[in-house]
Amino acid sequence: MANLSEMDIKQFVKELASSSPAPGGGSVAALSGALGAALVSMVANLTIGKKGYEEYSKEMEKIHSEADTLRKDFLELFEEDTEAFNEVMEAFRLPKGTDNEKKIRKEAIQHSLQKATLVPFRTIENGYKLLKLTEVAAKIGNKNSISDAGVAAVMALSAVKSGALNVWINLTSIKNEQFVKDYSTKVKDILPKAEKLTELVFSEVKKNI
Repeated sequence: MANLSEMDIKQFVKELASSSPAPGGGSVAALSGALGAALVSMVANLTIGKKGYEEYSKEMEKIHSEADTLRKDFLELFEEDTEAFNEVMEAFRLPKGTDNEKKIRKEAIQHSLQKATLVPFRTIENGYKLLKLTEVAAKIGNKNSISDAGVAAVMALSAVKSGALNVWINLTSIKNEQFVKDYSTKVKDILPKAEKLTELVFSEVKKNI
C-alpha cells in the first residue's frame, strides 16, 4: 500500500472503507487535525496585510507559522498511526511455540501497544494546541472567513476526541499499570478543556456571522 499522504482523496476513502483495519480512526483523527490547521493558515493568509486588519498582521503571521507546523505534524501522525497499528499486528504474528518465544512475543506486543498509544496522544496534544489558534483566528481574523475559523475548531476537537478513543482502546490491552494511569489522566485532563474551548470559539463565530 502506498503512503496514505500520496493517495488522492478517492483512493484514501476507498482504502478506509475496505476490510483492512488500517488505516482507521487514528489516521482519520490526525487528518481532521491537518484539515483544521490548514483552515487556520487560510484565515491567517486572508488576514495578513489586508485592509482593516493591519494591526493584526504580526500576530496572524505567528498564528500562520504555528498552524503550518501543526499541519505538518498532523500529516506525519496520519502516516504514523497506520504504521504503529501494523507493528502491533506484526507482534501478534510472532511465533509462540516455546516459552521463550511466548515471552518475546508478549514483550513485543506490549511495546508496540504503548508505541501505538503515543501516536493518538500526540494527535490529542496537537489538537488542543490548534484549538488555541482557532480562538485567536476567530477573534481577530478576517471576518469574511470567520466561519472557517469555526470549522477549524470543530476539526481540532474532532482530532482530540477521536485521538482519545484510540488511546483508550489501546490502554485496555496494556499491562503496565503506571503507563495506563498516566495516559488516562492526561487524556482526562485535556478533553474537557478542549470541549470548553471549542464551545467558546463556536459561540464567538456564531455571534459574528
